[in-house]
Amino acid sequence: MRSVKRRMRAADNGYVTALLRRLVDIRRHPLGPRVYLAGQRIHECMAGAVAVAVLGLLVLTHHAHHRRLEGAVGVVAVWMIAKDWPDFFPSRRDTYGWRFGLHRRG
Repeated sequence: MRSVKRRMRAADNGYVTALLRRLVDIRRHPLGPRVYLAGQRIHECMAGAVAVAVLGLLVLTHHAHHRRLEGAVGVVAVWMIAKDWPDFFPSRRDTYGWRFGLHRRG
């Protein structure tokens, strides 16, 4: 019981927060916020493509059960791909400024 309390106390002392700060880094940039996961830049279009691939695998392996949730994730994933599509191409990467709707050239 004491070890559980020590671990809970350790989490309260900022260990978990420090770990998350090392794993996830959000930086300001003139064209919009930049998100890094474990030191690697995460582009929204690539995150959307991964989500679409995972949903496709779930459907192909008959593990898709929550149609509304999967539909919502699919819509958001396609939106992420559509608004950030230039980042798929290295020559066009980071040329569009961030905004809530579709990105525009910055």
